[in-house]
Order: sequence, then C-alpha cells, then structure tokens
Amino acid sequence: MARRIDFIIAGVQKAGTTSLDAFLRQHPDICMAKKKEPHFFDTRPPTGIRPLDYWLYHRQFDWNAWRDGCVLGEATPIISWWSGALERVWTYNPRIQIVVILRDPVERAWSHYRMDCRLGRETLPYPVAIRQERERARRALPEQDRERSYLARSYYAPQIRELRRLFSDDQLLFLRSEDLAGDSQKELAKVCRFLGVAAHQFDIAERYNAAPDEDRMSSDDRDYLRRVFAHDAAETRALLGWEQGAWSV
Repeated sequence: MARRIDFIIAGVQKAGTTSLDAFLRQHPDICMAKKKEPHFFDTRPPTGIRPLDYWLYHRQFDWNAWRDGCVLGEATPIISWWSGALERVWTYNPRIQIVVILRDPVERAWSHYRMDCRLGRETLPYPVAIRQERERARRALPEQDRERSYLARSYYAPQIRELRRLFSDDQLLFLRSEDLAGDSQKELAKVCRFLGVAAHQFDIAERYNAAPDEDRMSSDDRDYLRRVFAHDAAETRALLGWEQGAWSV
C-alpha cells in the first residue's frame, strides 16, 4: 500500500487552526507533521506534482508511528482557498479526510489584517485596505494574490463547493471557530470521532496564536463588511445547514 497521510486541516486562516493542530498533538494516536503548515500542495506548479516528489512532503511525518497505527495529519489553512491546491490533494490521496474551521467572516478578515500589520506585510489603514483589496490584488494577475486577501479568504461558499466537488461528505468535517473556542472538548471529540481515534481529554488551558484584544474595528468598517459578506455567509450556512449562531452576519 502506498504511503499517504490520513488527514489535513485545510482551512481557514485565522480561525483556530493553530490551536487545533496543537491540541491534536496531545493525542497518543495522532501524529501531526513536524511543523505546522508544510505548504506542499499550495506551492507546487499549477500543472501538478510528480509522484516522485512526494518524498519531500513525506519527510514531515513519522512513518514508524503510522505503521504502529497512528493517523498522520497536518494543518495548512490556505489549502481550501488556494486555486488548484485541493485538486492536488485529491491526486495525492482521494480518500483523505479534511477538517475545515470557519470563523465569522467579518472577524476573520479583521484578524487577518492585524496579523499582516504585526508581520510588517501591511501598511495601509484598515478602511483603505479592505476597500481597495480587489484593485490591489489585480497587480498580481494572472497569479492569485496571497497577500491582498482579507476579504477573499472570507468567502467560504466557493471553498465548500470545491471541497464537495472533490470529496464525499464522509471525508469532510466543518467546524465553527467560535465553538472550538467556547467548548473545545466537545469540538475535539467530534474530530476524534471523525478520524476514528479514541476519545481523549485534552489540555485546553493555553491559547495559541491569539492576538491582543485592545484593537477594535470601527462601526463603519464592520457595517461595510457585513454588507460585503451577507450573501456568501447566508449561502455558507445553507450549504452546511448552520444557523447564524455567534456570527455577526
């Protein structure tokens, strides 16, 4: 049997993937990649990946643990959004299991912007950055712009449709970021059942990759983003059978 990892946390950025990756590393029957975000499937040439190149990817994983019965996984949250990445995942392992965490799209965009400012990748004020995103992103054409994507990555319905085009429902698990933060043990139990591993009591005391809370989005920007995301958020909930819940839109 060809060596293939068992699951990927494929999205979305700024929704709790770092926490989920860290929690799953505590489970004795789950072995995550040596580092979070190997970025294998989203940095390959558009034409695909030669099978012989998988050894580069496989160096990230403990195959002795896999032979002993552990499931192998990794977290690269751009995969669900980056064009062609999910198709390359399907080519690699069409039976792979995929976890996707979705966050209130307004809050996700704000958190993404704040992260880019901290990393020195963004210098424009938030009102300008979100209103000029499409024009700025066109500078990368015909390529997809990884940096100018605060709004783009918060459109979830196209990502869900692409996931469902390639993978069956029993291969997909969609979680809410707000639920993972609010009742971590319950959501982690869902992940364990999905992956077919035993229940586990996780240490959930630490917050991972959390940003300072002192900054606040202006009411004008929040109202603007609610209008921008209203249709996609409604479609997302319809696709997944979710209520609005804690989301602002």
